[in-house]
Parts: sequence; structure tokens; C-alpha cells
Amino acid sequence: MRLLAIAERARRRLIFLPALVTVCAFGQKILIAPYLQPGNASGLNKEQKVLIWQTDSVPGNFLVQYKLIQSNETTKSTKAQLASTQLVFNKKSFYLHRAVLSGLKFDETYSYTVSLGEKVISESKFSTRTKKPLTQFAVFGDCGAGTPEQASIAYQVALKKPQFVLIPGDIAYSSGRELEFRLRFFPVYQSTELSISKGAPLIKSVPFYMILGNHDVMSYNLSKYADGLAYYYFSDVPLNAPVPTSIIELKGTEEQIKAYKKNTSPRFPRAANYSFDQGNVHITCLDANDYANPFESAILEWLRADITSSKAEWKIVAYHQPAFNTATDHYDDQRMRLLSPLLEELGVNLVLTGHEHNYQRSVPLKFNPKKSEDGMQYIVTKEGRVDGTFTLDNAFDGKTNTKPNGIIYIVSGAGGAVLYDTAFSNQPEKWKHNLPDNWASFTTRFISHTHSFTWIETNGKKLLLQQIDKKGNVLDEITITK
Repeated sequence: MRLLAIAERARRRLIFLPALVTVCAFGQKILIAPYLQPGNASGLNKEQKVLIWQTDSVPGNFLVQYKLIQSNETTKSTKAQLASTQLVFNKKSFYLHRAVLSGLKFDETYSYTVSLGEKVISESKFSTRTKKPLTQFAVFGDCGAGTPEQASIAYQVALKKPQFVLIPGDIAYSSGRELEFRLRFFPVYQSTELSISKGAPLIKSVPFYMILGNHDVMSYNLSKYADGLAYYYFSDVPLNAPVPTSIIELKGTEEQIKAYKKNTSPRFPRAANYSFDQGNVHITCLDANDYANPFESAILEWLRADITSSKAEWKIVAYHQPAFNTATDHYDDQRMRLLSPLLEELGVNLVLTGHEHNYQRSVPLKFNPKKSEDGMQYIVTKEGRVDGTFTLDNAFDGKTNTKPNGIIYIVSGAGGAVLYDTAFSNQPEKWKHNLPDNWASFTTRFISHTHSFTWIETNGKKLLLQQIDKKGNVLDEITITK
């Protein structure tokens, strides 16, 4: 019932920003303007970007060109490789276009133009990934609800000029459909103006790394939602993880499923897990939905090899459902606690999540999950809880003591959807759970009365983490050093 209520509130508060860009040539309409994606580039040995846009059923002859911007020098434009896929939802036809901008140099700025006939329909600039030990990026989940607060967060993020944005799940409410992406996600991050009430032209020049949340996979029944599971249409992320065995089970007719797999190849289902490098940061993104198995051998082996092989100074893991959370709505979603010993062993510094529509920061912690009597298996209760032993570093304060002993777990789910537990802000007595083997006093900050996003900067062996609200106020700040 709560999910239905949230969906209804999101529907009523939906911002119907301009979603169409009418192009006179051939009477074609741009339904989603060109936006930037990371593309299949994970390590710092190859760089590319991908532009994606969506049009109506009228075919168009597009041209995408990009060039390196250098002072006092005119560089030659390169023509991008372009592919178009026809999508049919409920007998209505669309075209989804992808242009691969390949052969890019690191630490450079490029410009691009997308043209239809003689008309330029989109143009912008973007920066490629850096190899320098300096990064700046924003994190917010549970965002695409089409609310005024979503727009204000987009505005504040744009003012910070991030190198990239990381969304740890629940991208487009309430089911992850194409229609919901088109009306509730893209208009805010493709606003034609920088405005606290409308959003920002952010994704036009800043790549979004997106991760699957539970709402993003609710439209897996293609007979009910012909435009379902749109994450795999609209994302283009590194494909450096193995294809998992435990994936969302598509429902629908044989024809629908066949068409979906064809139109989302090679992303479905491979893009559920991936990793990438930016400067001195390595981020591993995982699918934490209930169909996924965090202990699937292929994924577990990849996770170990992926993080072990990274030479980055800062190692971060991101997924949707938080392992450690003191709120009420999703307290029992604890399966990802099972990975804690491995992440500790691999030297992970931060875990970034969403799911709870608020901000939470843990003290540095270590966790030893409870095993069966024979010591062979970890135990997950029928409620989804994982009991175990906590070791908390209460001496770390991020100011005078900046070297944590354990992993800091962040919940950053206040990106736009209706907030949870709004009375919990800075009220530690409300965070307690009377479950001695399952809960400890690991939460040190809990802010739920306002929407906010996480801002992370690295400078060599120093990492700054801030939580910033919809008005630009800094709500929380810590420094971590090595």
C-alpha cells in the first residue's frame, strides 16, 4: 500500500516540463534530446562517450560530429558511429538513436553537434575522464519522481560542476518504464535553463552512471508494461562484468521478450553490474535487487578481481538496498551485509546506496555475519535480516580523527522522491532497533527532513564528503585521509 501511495503522490506532483523538441525537418519530433552516457569504457586505457536520444516514428537522417577543443587551434571534426533502433510500445512506434564518440583523449574537452538535415538539434561540450588524482562527483538516488524537489537538487548539483553523477537506483518512478523516464527523469536533467524550479541541462554534458533499484525493475512484465525495464534502453555503461545467472525474469509473450532482448543487446542483462575508474577513484556498481545473488560465483569472482586489480587510491562500492540502515521502511533489506567481510578484506573505503529516501552516514564499521551451525553458510532470515557481530570505530569524527577503521556506509536516497521518516532528523533515540544481534548504534548522522545529495571530492590521499540540501546548505561534512 505504501508503494501505491508514493506512486500516486508522485503522479499528482509530476512536473510536466517540456519533453518535446519539435524539429521542422521532415516533421520529426525529438522526444528525448541527446544526452551523454559513459559508454563501454571502464579502465583508464580507453575513453569514449555515447550520445542517446529518442524520436517519434518518422525516420531521420542524423549526423553526429565531435571535435577536441584546443585554445588557438581549430581541430577537425570526427563523424560518430550511429545506430538507430525502432521500438514499438502498444502499437506506437519510436526510434532510439545511439552515437558512439570513440578515440577520445583523457583530460580534454570536446564539443559535439547533432544535426538533422541542415538543422542542428543539439550541441554541447563535455570533459573526458581524468587520470589526475582529483575527482568531483555527485551522488543521489531515488530521484526520478518529477517533483519540484528533484528539480532543485538537479539545480544545486549543476552549480557544483561535477565530473559525473552516480545514481544508486530508483531512477524513474514508479516502475522504470520508458514513459516514466521520458516524463519524470529526462525533463529535469535536460531542462533548457538552469533553474531551481525546473532543473538543469546537466545530463547533456555530464555522464550519469546509473544503477538498478527496485522501482526500476517493477515493469518486468512486458505484457502489462510494453515499455518496461527502460533502464536497458536508456543507459550505456561499461560492460566489464560477467553476465549474471540470477537476473530479472522477463514476463510477456515470446515475441515481446525476443524483441526486448534484441533491442537492448548487448546491455541486457550485462549492464546490471559494472565498474569504472575516474582519476584516483574506482567505483564498483552492483545489482542488489532481490532476484540477484550477491554470492553468485561468477559475480563474486569478478568483484574480487575487479577491486583487487585496481590501483586507485579510493575504492567505492555502490548499490541500491543499504546493508546498514536505521530507518523503518526498508530495515529488513539486509542481504548485502553478506558482502561486508569481503569488502573489508579488499580495502573498500565507502559504500554508497539509496532505497531509503533520506540521508544516513554510518561510523566506520566492520561486520561479521552469523553462520549456520556447521559454519558453511551465512544465514538470512525469512524477513531478510542478517544477524552478526559489529565492530564500530566511534573514535573517527572526520575532523580531528580522519583515518577510519572500517567502511563508511552512506544512504543517499533523498534525490527527489517523497521523503521517509521525516521526524528522524538528528533524533538518535528514534534510530534504535531492539534487535541485539542485528542492530548496533552504527548511524552517526540521519537527515530526513529535506531533500539532499552527496558531494565527493578527492585530492590524492584526501577525500571530502558533504551532504548538501536543495538550497545549497551543507548538512554534513567529513574528511577521510590515508
